[in-house]
Amino acid sequence: MISDSKLPELKDYKKLESKLPVQIDNPYGQLVVANGNEQEPVHRWFRFKEGFSAGLLHRLLESEVSGLSGEITVLDPFCGVGTTLVSAQQMVQGRPRIQAVGIERNPFIAFVARTKCLWPMIDIEKLHTCARRVLEEHGKNDGAIPRLSSLTTGSCMSRYVSKRIVSLSDRIRNLRNEPIRDTLLLGLAASVEPLSNVRKDGRALRLVSRSRRFVSRTVSDKWSQISADCKLLQQEFSNVPIPRVILGDGRIPTQVGIAPESVDLILTSPPYPNNIDYSEVYKLELWLLGFVASAAQFLRLRKSTFRSHPTSELPEPPAEFLREIKSGDLRIILEPLLERTEFSSEKWRHRLLLGYFSDMWTSLREQDRCLRTNGRAILVVGNSLHGGTHSPYLIPTDLAVATMAKRLGFKVEALKIARGLMRRLSGNHFLRESVIVLRKCDARG
Repeated sequence: MISDSKLPELKDYKKLESKLPVQIDNPYGQLVVANGNEQEPVHRWFRFKEGFSAGLLHRLLESEVSGLSGEITVLDPFCGVGTTLVSAQQMVQGRPRIQAVGIERNPFIAFVARTKCLWPMIDIEKLHTCARRVLEEHGKNDGAIPRLSSLTTGSCMSRYVSKRIVSLSDRIRNLRNEPIRDTLLLGLAASVEPLSNVRKDGRALRLVSRSRRFVSRTVSDKWSQISADCKLLQQEFSNVPIPRVILGDGRIPTQVGIAPESVDLILTSPPYPNNIDYSEVYKLELWLLGFVASAAQFLRLRKSTFRSHPTSELPEPPAEFLREIKSGDLRIILEPLLERTEFSSEKWRHRLLLGYFSDMWTSLREQDRCLRTNGRAILVVGNSLHGGTHSPYLIPTDLAVATMAKRLGFKVEALKIARGLMRRLSGNHFLRESVIVLRKCDARG
């Protein structure tokens, strides 16, 4: 347990917190995590524990932005596997019609999001026919194992299973019907983890002991689940819009195809400053299904992502941001963190903090450009504790994001504390996940 005395900046955080519309909202605690998604049609097609609940969009439209009517545009600039987008598709009846757009930098994760959104277009009979044909041909020729040490050594997955998965992937990619092809490929991707010797455990792949599973049976079961979900939802919903998923940098949506002042609601959860490289966490799927083909390509992807982990590497922070962190409330939040890490033995922590909040600044500025006047930006963020027992430092992401938003002209309508995280701190509540509700103001505020 770490005492408050080792974190003297907490007293300043408490003062800043008193300037914001902070409230505890326990119902959000079940919604800021992927609670229940593995039981929800379509959402369960691929296990993605880093997301939020499929029910979050519904709650927000009911409580935070209930005044929206007509056709609205929703943007998730860090859309992950498309939870916001699929939820929007299933809310078309009796509510404002939603045109949803997502942006995702990881090509495999973007593929998952795009494919999940295709459920209204799937011809179920053709899906069954193509699945049978792929499995009948499966095993005649094994595929080549990608040149990733975790696969070539057999440590994360047996070489036999790796070859079988690559073989299936090659056969699926030869299909001409794009929605069917991608849906079968997604089912194969969802089978990678259960067929492997690892489990995605937050920040890494953990070796586990699993009983033997047969490739064809595991993949076939997943395809059957996907087919059942498509049949169920196609009977329930009609005339469902297909969201757009952009492979690109969510920090700069106006540079990847989102028009200025075209969005009514932004709902997103940017990466937390937790040192986790999600490209590494999903490397088996990236390599086995051909989304990356070389170590150099994989490294470029890792370096191009949001600066929430040490591997990411992008240009210097904008001069505007550097000026901002030297004055006002933002200085009070960031200066002690930057000073403490700048002179530590681990200089990368300083670079990470500077890069992370620079990226948040850029993201908020861009979100302001995308939104129509009175549009909302709703961000799910998490605070973090780093540095160990002897030199701890707390990153109050929610306070920093709310403070940046105010400086950029947003009205902070609410900072809702959703849930506390695992406590290593005594007597304070700053280790938490929060929902920040921002409104874009007109020139008069």
